[in-house]
Amino acid sequence: MDPVKAQTLFYISTLTVFGIVLGLVLFWSIRTFATNSKVEKEIEPSPGKIDMIDLLFALTIIFFFYGNTVALFQNSINPGNASPIEKSGMTLSDAILNNIVFFIIGGFVFSFASFIRGRNPNQVFGLNKISFVKVLIWGLGAMVPVYILLGLGSFIIQLIIPSKEQAPEMQEIVQTMISSNDITIRITILFSAIIVAPMVEEIIFRGYIYPILKRYSHRLFAGFMTSLLFAVVHGHVEGLVPLLFLAIILTFCYEMTGSILVPILIHALFNGINSCFILTLSNG
Repeated sequence: MDPVKAQTLFYISTLTVFGIVLGLVLFWSIRTFATNSKVEKEIEPSPGKIDMIDLLFALTIIFFFYGNTVALFQNSINPGNASPIEKSGMTLSDAILNNIVFFIIGGFVFSFASFIRGRNPNQVFGLNKISFVKVLIWGLGAMVPVYILLGLGSFIIQLIIPSKEQAPEMQEIVQTMISSNDITIRITILFSAIIVAPMVEEIIFRGYIYPILKRYSHRLFAGFMTSLLFAVVHGHVEGLVPLLFLAIILTFCYEMTGSILVPILIHALFNGINSCFILTLSNG
C-alpha cells in the first residue's frame, strides 16, 4: 500500500480507537457524577453495573483491529517486513485458510456473546425476532439507499483525494479475483465475500461491538464509531467514506429490526453485486 494512504488509515484508526475509549469514559463519568436529571435523560438509560468481561472483550477486538492497521502502516514504510502473502498475492490455500480463520473467529465471538456467557443466542442476536419475509424485504429495500449513499461517498472521496492520486489501490482479494484464471480460487473468494465475510463481520461489528458500546454510551455514538471502525479495518482509503455510509445503514437496519439476519443479508447482497461487477468489468 502507498505509504501516504497507509499513514492516513493509521491516523484515522488511531483517532477512532481513542474516540471510542474517551467516549466510554465520558459517558461513564456523566452517568456516575451528573446530578442534573435533564442531562441524564439526554443519554441512554443507565445500564446498571458494568459487565467488565463483555466490555474488555469488545475492547480487545477493537485493539486487535487497530493492531492490524498499525502493521499495515509499518509494512508500507518497510516493505521488506511484509508477509509473503502480501508480496506474492493470494493463492487457493490462502483463500481457504482465510475462510477457516474467519469462521473460527466469528464462531468464537458468537459463542462468547451467547453460550459462554449463559445467554440465549436467539435473544442476543435476534435470530427469530422477525420473519424471513421481513428479513428479505429489509434486505432488498436497503439496496436503494445503500447505492445512493455509495455514490455520495465516492463523490466525497473524489473531492478529498487530489485528481492525480485518484487511481485506487485495489484490495488483495479484488486483485486476485480479477487476475486469477483459476475457477476454484474465484469460487472460494466469492464464498468468502458473499457468505463468510457478511456473517462474521456482522456478528462482530453489529452483533457484538455495537450493542456493547451502546450499552455504555449512546446509540448515535456507538453506531457512528462502530461504523467508522468497520470502514477503517478494511484498509482501503478510496472505500473509506462509502464503507462508512454502508456500515451506518447496516447499523440502522439492525437497530430498527433487532435481528442480525437483516444486516447479514444486506452485506451479502452488497458484496454479491459488487463481485458481479468485478468479474464482468474488464478493470474490476
